Amino acid sequence: MTKEFINITEEKLNELNSKTKDNFTKKLIEDLRKQINSNESEFIKQLNFQRILEIVNHEDKRNRLKEFKSSKYKDIAYGLAISLRNKKIKLSLNGEFRLSEVSDIIQKEFNLEPFHLYEFEIGNYKFGPECDEWQEIFDSLDGFKLGAAISAAGLSNGGKFKFLYDFGDRIRFNIEIINIKKLNLKVQNE
Repeated sequence: MTKEFINITEEKLNELNSKTKDNFTKKLIEDLRKQINSNESEFIKQLNFQRILEIVNHEDKRNRLKEFKSSKYKDIAYGLAISLRNKKIKLSLNGEFRLSEVSDIIQKEFNLEPFHLYEFEIGNYKFGPECDEWQEIFDSLDGFKLGAAISAAGLSNGGKFKFLYDFGDRIRFNIEIINIKKLNLKVQNE
């Protein structure tokens, strides 16, 4: 799939600059602004513009995710069916589990080595571990709660999402939400 050629203008750069608060992204925009009238290859300019556009889009997604991040999900259990090829397991997890913990559980249940990069693709969002080299590809880090991620994506019973383990071997898991239950957590006073 090829990206279409975009006429990079001052107006487009100004628009992108107004959409970001990130200093690194603003620096990339200023660098591209200097490249517009230079002898730099058009291909390089297009790559730089696409990179900036993707970073700004990730920042926008992160901002939308913030409204879900502080919500509490301790009274919700998510029944998940996690499958890889011919193996399928079912788990019931409290919504307060962080995605890093869900990754650990999947790795343990499927006998995978720890310490590989991974990502969850839940709805239009991508969540992954903190890692400088890959940070631009994630919308949020894996400290995000399972319940918040599912809610932000608008998923419900029957909803599906993906887990990619090891960017080299690209082991792809399918995860289906088989049920969402409200838990009855009564506090007893003694």
